[in-house]
Amino acid sequence: MRDATWHVWDGIRPRSRRTVVARREVQIGALGITAATETLAEPTDWAFDEDHHAIVVHLGGRLDRMECEFSAGPSGRAIPAPGDIWMIPAACRYAALAQGERAEFIELRVPTALLADAPLPARMQHRDEALAAAAARLAGLVARGDADDLAAMAATATAADLQCWLAARYAGRGARAARRGLSASDRTRLAQAVRDELDARHSLASLAALVGMDVRRFTGAFHQAFHLSPWQYVLRARLEEAARLLRGTDEPVTGIGLAVGFATPSHFATAFARRFGVPPSRYRSGGRR
Repeated sequence: MRDATWHVWDGIRPRSRRTVVARREVQIGALGITAATETLAEPTDWAFDEDHHAIVVHLGGRLDRMECEFSAGPSGRAIPAPGDIWMIPAACRYAALAQGERAEFIELRVPTALLADAPLPARMQHRDEALAAAAARLAGLVARGDADDLAAMAATATAADLQCWLAARYAGRGARAARRGLSASDRTRLAQAVRDELDARHSLASLAALVGMDVRRFTGAFHQAFHLSPWQYVLRARLEEAARLLRGTDEPVTGIGLAVGFATPSHFATAFARRFGVPPSRYRSGGRR
């Protein structure tokens, strides 16, 4: 049974307010950088769904509870320790619900081109001591602001070193894999195609054509990139949009099922109950498990 009072943001319920103690956001070279401290006395939602990679390095604070969920990748409970890294690939939706004392972290917004369009695996509690140390130094420098010219110069130099490290570690090692698999832009293109045309009759051939692959190569590359088969990915996207429509509109249940691509009401009801634990009508009335 699900804890109705504690569930990761699903794109439907209102997101909780984040209580920010300090936040500084800058752009240095290709990197977008946010250094922040937030208090977590109440359950707090964090969510990402971007066309760039996001790398979040936990720097300090105390969390008592945290649930994480990637749309394609590892999910579950994880209490971050200083230096733990969350890697959120472009076109991968991620949400977390956290509670505790506070969280100090730095978020890096990394354009896919910086990693030579190589795919970035979704990771929780990843360890990369060089990346974590550079991120911690950068957070301290950024927090000092533009008034300190020496800190600004040091931040620029640190960011440049960090960009080189990211490119060498995560593009250099992944460039050969990128030629065999799906690049970050391929992932974005596929995700957008599915979300924009949920009611379309998708096929392996049509999806593979979007990224210039044959079906046999595409099937394996897709699973490697999204940790789901293509049909599982399309099904999940349809069900999540159906859930959003059930909670946010008054459209008839049958109409919603057809609108998101289910051929029959019975198929919609069966698939929805398997994913969310209750039939669509009960979900709409708030009877989620």
